[in-house]
Amino acid sequence: MKNIKDISRMLNIRKDEEGLVSLLMAYSFFMGGATALFYTVVASSFLVSFDRLMLPQVYVVGGVFVYLLGLGLTRIQKRIAFDRLGENALLFLIVSIAVFLVIYHSTGSKWVFFFLFIWNRIFVLVNGVTFWAVVVKLFNFQQSKRLSSLINTGDVFSSVIMYLAVPALVKILPIDSLLIIAVGFLIVCAVLLKKIHKRYVTADHARIEIKAKPTDAAVTDAVDPKYYRNIFLLALLPVFALFYVEYIFFTESRNVFPNKESLASFLGFFFGISAILEFFIKTFLYNKLINKYGLRLGILILPLSLVFSFAVSVIYGLGYDTAAIFFACIALSRFFMSAVRKAIAEPAYQVLYQPIQARLRLNVQGRIEGRAKAMGGLAAGVLLFVLVNISRMEALQLAILFLIVAVCWTFAAFVGENSYKKMVRDKVFRFPEKSLKRVSYMPEQDVSHKPFDQLRNQVFSPNEADRIEAALGLGSTNRFLSYKYLIPLLQDPNKRVREAAIYTAGELKRAELWPFLMEQMETDRYFSVAFDALVKSGPALLKYIEKSFLSNTDNRYRQLHLLKIVEQIGGPEAIRFLRRNLENPNRFVKDKVMEALRNLRYTCNSTEQTFMLNELDEHLKTFAWLLSAEHDLSEAYKPGSQLMLNIDREKLRIMRKAFIVLEAVYGSRFHAVTLLKSDQSTDARDYLTEICDLLLPENIKNKVLPYLDSDSLEEMRRRYADIYPLAMLSVDERLIDIINRDYTRISRWTKAVAIQELRHFSADVVTPVLVANAVSNSKVISQTAFYVLRIVNPARFRSLLDVMTRNRDTFHLEIMKPLDWLATEDDLLISKLRRLRETHALGGLLSGELQKILLTSAYFQEEAGEVVDLRKHLSDGDVSILVTYGKLYFSKIGALEAGSIRDVGELTAMGVAMIPNALEDTEFYIIENFLLKDLNIRQHVAESVED
Repeated sequence: MKNIKDISRMLNIRKDEEGLVSLLMAYSFFMGGATALFYTVVASSFLVSFDRLMLPQVYVVGGVFVYLLGLGLTRIQKRIAFDRLGENALLFLIVSIAVFLVIYHSTGSKWVFFFLFIWNRIFVLVNGVTFWAVVVKLFNFQQSKRLSSLINTGDVFSSVIMYLAVPALVKILPIDSLLIIAVGFLIVCAVLLKKIHKRYVTADHARIEIKAKPTDAAVTDAVDPKYYRNIFLLALLPVFALFYVEYIFFTESRNVFPNKESLASFLGFFFGISAILEFFIKTFLYNKLINKYGLRLGILILPLSLVFSFAVSVIYGLGYDTAAIFFACIALSRFFMSAVRKAIAEPAYQVLYQPIQARLRLNVQGRIEGRAKAMGGLAAGVLLFVLVNISRMEALQLAILFLIVAVCWTFAAFVGENSYKKMVRDKVFRFPEKSLKRVSYMPEQDVSHKPFDQLRNQVFSPNEADRIEAALGLGSTNRFLSYKYLIPLLQDPNKRVREAAIYTAGELKRAELWPFLMEQMETDRYFSVAFDALVKSGPALLKYIEKSFLSNTDNRYRQLHLLKIVEQIGGPEAIRFLRRNLENPNRFVKDKVMEALRNLRYTCNSTEQTFMLNELDEHLKTFAWLLSAEHDLSEAYKPGSQLMLNIDREKLRIMRKAFIVLEAVYGSRFHAVTLLKSDQSTDARDYLTEICDLLLPENIKNKVLPYLDSDSLEEMRRRYADIYPLAMLSVDERLIDIINRDYTRISRWTKAVAIQELRHFSADVVTPVLVANAVSNSKVISQTAFYVLRIVNPARFRSLLDVMTRNRDTFHLEIMKPLDWLATEDDLLISKLRRLRETHALGGLLSGELQKILLTSAYFQEEAGEVVDLRKHLSDGDVSILVTYGKLYFSKIGALEAGSIRDVGELTAMGVAMIPNALEDTEFYIIENFLLKDLNIRQHVAESVED
């Protein structure tokens, strides 16, 4: 049992996939064996029974028949569930071959092999509606990528065995009897298919999807017409070449091996060797060749191979006629059409569909391949009929003509590959429109045009309305010294007066007022108004910002605010300022600089690239560490636990930083990463995968692709572990590892959640970590560490409290004293933060934004039945009430439930008394409206959402 698990893990098969994969591999094995036997016997029998002139005719008849049969299947698919269709199609194949065999043994007519030769192509259609229909229906996109090649190996192995067994079998059994074995294999396939459908196909899988027939207009919208023509031609040419080369190969093989048994033995041996080489190419060479040389090699290798082999055959044929070497070159060409086409060219060709929208990709693919392949076979048959039956061309002349076709095919492949690159690079996504930031301040009254002296006198008026009028009017006086009279208004204790003065200072754009506006940004209440006012000054402000930036190296919040202003101003001077700060020693500043450069569409130069790629590597290393931490904690914590949710947020945050670096280095195409959780996620993921393959150097690509094309988190973790080896830790060791991680990489909220979990472990292990974090300058970390320390080691908590008291450490004493009587962890900051995040209106906010609400708002926690007098907490009424849990009952409007946000000013205007009853245990906040406005939070609705 352990060996089976090890094999499954090695083959990347999940436990719930083992049964289905085993059955599909068995089906693939018997279908591949049946196809190999059938093809070898029927081809050799047909070639011996008919003149070579019949080959073009059977190609034409077969092309028309298969095309019509394909159309019929398409119509039937709309009326019959796919499982019933597959079983009936396989039954039709078995019965039809059995009927042909009975007719042949009864009459001995050689025309049976004419029709059986056409039936070779029916195998492909039946395999499509049985085997591949199950794969498409039961596997998602990532499973198909991971498992399709594996389950198809059954076909390869059985083909090798059957092809190589034919020479031995024809010595034991009559060659025609081998078809009975093929029918037996098909019967086994029918049993396996029935078992697959019974075990794994549900009613949802079998449901017939009724869809409108795709129109040509829909296809045109999905893909550029020029690109459509290119990939159509690249689908047609390989089939045309297959039939054309097969004709020359078969006719020359018949000349060399005139006996049916010897011809069957040769064909079995030849296709057996081809299948072995196909397996080794597909297994060991394909990925290496494509990774090293890209899609171009995959598209060009087949036509170039045929140009080489046919050039040699033509040169030899012109000099020495069609002797043994000529046949060897033709056989080499047929080998290329078997092994190279299946192992390299066809998988590479499928990539050409990736730039097409995911919702239309299968439709376009079906239209192109269904029509192109039918037309390719039909075109080869018609051309060969004309050239052989009418023009009487011989093999050498046909080879010369095909050499010209192969050269043209090479050119078409080159053009197709270039058009693919252009489609990928030019692909357009629908990015969601950014919600427009609300205007921070607009005057509620018209600007006064009173004389300057009168406005100057109003600056010191005790009347609020006069001071507001003066603040707004001074901006329109056109007096040089008018800015001086704004300075006292910028420090006015009245909020409305000060906002009006800040607004006017922005309109004046005077350098003398910039220091005062910078000062206003230090207060949350006036941050947005002052920010907008400073931005209005434009590039002229940048030199002042640079001086202020350099003088505030110890205040990263001030520096981050200044960087936001620089980004809003934009332009070449702003970009130059940001570039000078790319290597800032503060990581928060550095990340903001990169984000600002990305937003300003800047692409770095070669000198900056090395530094940025080092930053990218650090981000990816942190991401790998998070994957490892998540793995180590997965058995102890459920996916929905706070710790695991926080790790998920950290992973998303760090990967967004990584892609910001990619955008700054390689261009804005990598911005599609923002769509990975949207309805365009499949398109975006495929697009990013291809862009990485096209644009990124090998060493960078190998570090980014595991994030994009891994089928599961476990696979992603394994792939990153190969790049950034990390130790596996126990749960307590991993929690301590998270807590000790560089705070510039992991947020303090995640650290606090990890600290909270230490309460489940021995005091001897966790006490040193708790004490070290308890003295942190971060309130949330300090509070959580002290709380857990009080639980696991009360004596050490008391000794620390004594130390803080002696040292008069007021910051930590304010945290510790309430914990002395705190009964539950629900009152911890991290618990309050969690409840704020779970409020629908605030769910999209970042942790820092939630922190601003948490630490700047009035907090209330009331028991059921309490009456709360809020009047003394409402200041001027420009606030709102946010309920996180419970119910508050107000007169006239009824109960405010969890998730409700209501503006107090509106409630007061409605005559609502601000003395609510708590109908049950309730938690709520009184939040300043300016903060809700800055964060784009809607008010006045229950279950409020972000604009």
